[in-house]
Amino acid sequence: MPALLDVIISMILGFTIILIIINANVIVSEGWFMYNGEMMVQQMLISTATLLEGELRNMGFGVEKDQTTSSGIILFADSTRLRFATDLGRDGTINEVEYRLGDTTDVSYQNVMIRPLYRSVDNGDEYVIGMVTEFTMRFFNREGEKLTVPMTSPGNVYLIEIQMEVQYPHALYRDPWDITEDQPDAFYATSRWRQTRLSSKNFQTR
Repeated sequence: MPALLDVIISMILGFTIILIIINANVIVSEGWFMYNGEMMVQQMLISTATLLEGELRNMGFGVEKDQTTSSGIILFADSTRLRFATDLGRDGTINEVEYRLGDTTDVSYQNVMIRPLYRSVDNGDEYVIGMVTEFTMRFFNREGEKLTVPMTSPGNVYLIEIQMEVQYPHALYRDPWDITEDQPDAFYATSRWRQTRLSSKNFQTR
């Protein structure tokens, strides 16, 4: 009888240890996935933000007043679309560059909130420069007053505020037994970027 009792106790302890190991593996896997996802979205965000910010700070380069429309350097401005004039090749040829937020139906990911951010030059082919879940712009004049969009006079733009969010395309789904009330059933690694009062240095000379 004592021997049988020892076997039963050993089995119980063995199952308990196995459950602890399984749970620990789940926790480690979740942590690794979130860490890896956060690293990925930060790299995606930095890449997109660097290109966008660098080009916007140089928009209007080489553009003289008599080379633009009456609207000035900014040719069109809306909350998710911007078109501006600049000399990309530094050769005296004025180009029109446009950034535009696409639709969720333009791509297919597990994360259905993802949209492409497009860039095009002189009405040419659009190229995806990043995948975002949020991309919005606000515009201000020289006095710091917010301008309504879409604008009838985009030449009044002096400052631009950009808010962008990037999420990992794939979700980390959770075991239903681990989800309490009001908690999400999946996680998406997320990174946000906000640039306030961005202005092209070429605005200063006009």
